[in-house]
Amino acid sequence: MKQKKFLFACGGTGGHVFPAMAIAESLKALGITDISFAGRADSMESRLVSPHWEYDVITAVPLHRGALMSNLALPFKLVKAIASAKKVIAKRKPDVIVATGGYVSLPVVYAAGRMGIPVYIQEQNAVAGVANKVGSRYAEKIFVTSKNAAKFFPEGKTQVFGNPVRKLPSKESLARPSEFPEGKKCVLVLGGSQGAAGINTKIENSFSKIAARSDVAMLWQAGAKKAPAIADRVHAPNVFVKGFVDNVYAFMAYADVIVSRAGASTLAEILAFGKPSVLLPYPFATANHQEFNARAVENAGAALVELDDEPDHLWEKVENLLANSDELSRMAKAAQSLGMPDAADKIAKVIFDAECAK
Repeated sequence: MKQKKFLFACGGTGGHVFPAMAIAESLKALGITDISFAGRADSMESRLVSPHWEYDVITAVPLHRGALMSNLALPFKLVKAIASAKKVIAKRKPDVIVATGGYVSLPVVYAAGRMGIPVYIQEQNAVAGVANKVGSRYAEKIFVTSKNAAKFFPEGKTQVFGNPVRKLPSKESLARPSEFPEGKKCVLVLGGSQGAAGINTKIENSFSKIAARSDVAMLWQAGAKKAPAIADRVHAPNVFVKGFVDNVYAFMAYADVIVSRAGASTLAEILAFGKPSVLLPYPFATANHQEFNARAVENAGAALVELDDEPDHLWEKVENLLANSDELSRMAKAAQSLGMPDAADKIAKVIFDAECAK
């Protein structure tokens, strides 16, 4: 096979960008050297991708669900976005397009599909996004993370894999964080870099109970803007409040229970580490996809779910798990069975083999 050129399209959230970067790394390991990305200027994808890969700017326009007036100009903006995608395609001359969803990917997928360039799509969530559903008509293959997500796409070209994640280090290669000392029951609370108001509120509501557990150590990622005020209000030697956690994999590796939102990328990492979790899906996620993600993991026996607006039993659920080693072990095995840390490698190999056969 001649060396083929790959163009990735992704953006909007890290949940779309990280899987794309993971697949790109796996393709690179297979010998693909000409890989570039397309996304918006001054965006999350540009910040994450451009330090590592060739990057071209396109315009993109979101669809506002249920907001007719906001979408009146959409057709005109979409034409402009497709034109910008065509310019990037003309510049890069890709042989293959890989798209991981989000409205940023749609102009590239549409332009490439109309031009006859092979397109491969990866969907992270249990409920497929609009861009991937629209773009699937042009796809050679579509990679999804669950049988539920497969229902949104043509059966003949859809394959179920786990969500691609960056290469995860082994627990043995990670030093135990000082906040998680040996002999303690360790709880990791993840609210993302911006924090999660629903999680923060429930943890703070139970803080006196948590502080009373000298046998428990908690790392609480409360969000960069929220952490200082929280740290001023609550104090305990066994609770460490941080705005952001740089070495999050070390905390994941040594946690007994993880409390988290249910974004696809974070879930994939939790499952890849084989960790029991209590999930509080973000209530305003598009099409409520985080709850669908969380319920799929709950139904497999790897997590408990509590919604932000449900009665606050979060810490009670965590304590019940910490008190039941058999249940923790069972949930860990369920998480391991769902986790596919090699998903990116498997997806890359399918794409590579399909293109080699041409």
